[in-house]
Amino acid sequence: MDDRNLDALAAAFLTLGRLHLDAPNEETITQLAQMYRDWPLPLDGETATGIELWEASFDKGEPAQALRDDLNDLYGRTARAKVPPFESVHRGRDGLVFDEETLQVRQEYKQLGLQAPNLHKEPDDHIGLEFDFVSQGLVRALTALEHDAPSDSERYLSIVWRFYTDHLRQWAPDMLRKARDAARTDFYRGVMSLSLGALAQLAEDLGINDAERAASE
Repeated sequence: MDDRNLDALAAAFLTLGRLHLDAPNEETITQLAQMYRDWPLPLDGETATGIELWEASFDKGEPAQALRDDLNDLYGRTARAKVPPFESVHRGRDGLVFDEETLQVRQEYKQLGLQAPNLHKEPDDHIGLEFDFVSQGLVRALTALEHDAPSDSERYLSIVWRFYTDHLRQWAPDMLRKARDAARTDFYRGVMSLSLGALAQLAEDLGINDAERAASE
């Protein structure tokens, strides 16, 4: 993966991770409306769909409160979640938070010297935190390349590769499609499509053929 791909993917995963964790305020919406056409990933597939949904959202002027309410309802901030954003709920045998998958993700974070911001209070395996982890790993790989340390860059990429194959691809695509179907705003339907597009681009750039994997299952 070259430095341009690393930079583009890191930027996309960072932005999307934040939007999964917190809805944008009016200032951020204005900034995104001015910049979304310059989205760093190729505008095809799910990414193209996501950009179209954001265009519809910005054209309609969906307000920050509507986006906040939509995210709260989707992820259960103020009531039962329509689509829980935690890996352990989707993969654990009992569908509970803070299950085995949460602890596995916590160990992965330690590979980059990271920890969830609300450790022991909120699960580490929130979709937004997992996206942020990918971004942090890609940034470290890019920085290593810029400092002429290709072996370090490969080590960080191997961490991202393992995290994607062992965690994100096991649950995130299905969860994101369900969240897109359940979302009420074009903005958050767009976030889900852009997230699916980012995962697909990450798999492609890492040399992972998820189409072949899906066909074999």
